[in-house]
Amino acid sequence: MVDLASGLGQGMEQLIEAGERLLFPFFSALLGGTSDMLFERVLFLVIIFAVVYIVISKMDVFEDNAYIIWIVSVSVSLLSTRFLVGEGLLKTMLLPYSVFGIAVSASLPLLIYFTFVEKFDDSATVRKMLWIFYVVTFIGIWGMRYDDVGSLAWIYLVSAGAGLIFLLFDGTIRRAIIKQGLKATDADNQNDFIAEIKKKLTDLEKYKREGHVTESYYKKKKKQLEKQIKHIIKGM
Repeated sequence: MVDLASGLGQGMEQLIEAGERLLFPFFSALLGGTSDMLFERVLFLVIIFAVVYIVISKMDVFEDNAYIIWIVSVSVSLLSTRFLVGEGLLKTMLLPYSVFGIAVSASLPLLIYFTFVEKFDDSATVRKMLWIFYVVTFIGIWGMRYDDVGSLAWIYLVSAGAGLIFLLFDGTIRRAIIKQGLKATDADNQNDFIAEIKKKLTDLEKYKREGHVTESYYKKKKKQLEKQIKHIIKGM
């Protein structure tokens, strides 16, 4: 079984290497040069093409001209990518993506962890212990990854700081969550009440058309119901 897995792994590696050897001359000629960052150039080409294609396809002047849209999109993306000379420029362009990746890797766990911690709504002690654990963990990650990502490691320190804020203001956050929950419940109740009144208005219109109510009663009742709706909306 191990030999089979090893053989499949080697076969996959050989297939990938063959694909690279096959495509490298094409993209190298297309994008210019034999830069070590050819893969990054190809990714930029795809991104720029997608953005240009979407923008151009929204223009009225290119409407119903699919061939023109493709020609312009390919031309602009190739011209934009082919003259990205120098690894320094490419690395500078890649820096925001590195920051984005690190920011997501730091902030997403914070959002998930926050949701998890707030599930313990009946125990402030448990919540505080969990936030202490989070802060210590991310300070440790900041220390370990500092050599790998350099100054960008401050994002992990910021995440630890956010955890510390949640720890210190746990009571305030809990009260805000409870208040928001009550507001949402009130809003639902108010919307239900408005729907009920609108149904009464619909029924009232029907009764008037069928002659079941007098004109004076109809006007008086309609005015009352509309006034109730205005009061509810004003208080929302």
